[in-house]
Amino acid sequence: MIGAGDAALLGWLAANRQPWLDALMLGVTWLGSLWLLLPAAGLFTLLWRQSGLRTLGALMTASVLCHLLKVLIDRPRPDLWPSLFPLPVDAAFPSAHSAQAMAVAVALCYLLPASRRMRVGGGLILLAGLVGLSRLYLQVHWPSDVVFGWLLGAGVAIVSLRLAKAWRLDRARQSSS
Repeated sequence: MIGAGDAALLGWLAANRQPWLDALMLGVTWLGSLWLLLPAAGLFTLLWRQSGLRTLGALMTASVLCHLLKVLIDRPRPDLWPSLFPLPVDAAFPSAHSAQAMAVAVALCYLLPASRRMRVGGGLILLAGLVGLSRLYLQVHWPSDVVFGWLLGAGVAIVSLRLAKAWRLDRARQSSS
């Protein structure tokens, strides 16, 4: 079910389009794409093995969960106003771009030294937020798709990183006994 707030926000974004914003949002949206995030996480894994594997795990878990939910829920994409590019063929709910960007941002934020979390981590979270906003601006998602994607991505990252930490601690205890 699509709320009146979802349609109203998309209408406001469509009414306030600007050529410079069109170009910006078309570029920003790719920051949540697996085409970009997967190779970046792979490179990160080559450079910083453990942290990279954890980030890659959060990314892939968020992506798989999103695509499973898309198949199960099968919510149509918005068609109230023209999209700035052809609508993706898969279902709208949840926004995989939003979830993937947020999963990577939260994972990296969690793995950063405490002294850098506010500045660098905060910037990563804001960037992930902008990816979600771009999906709305481009008219390819309902706002509730994006919000759920952000929550799913953040939740997956936190849970997967805490499980990895618990597993490491358990292995360390087992090897010391």
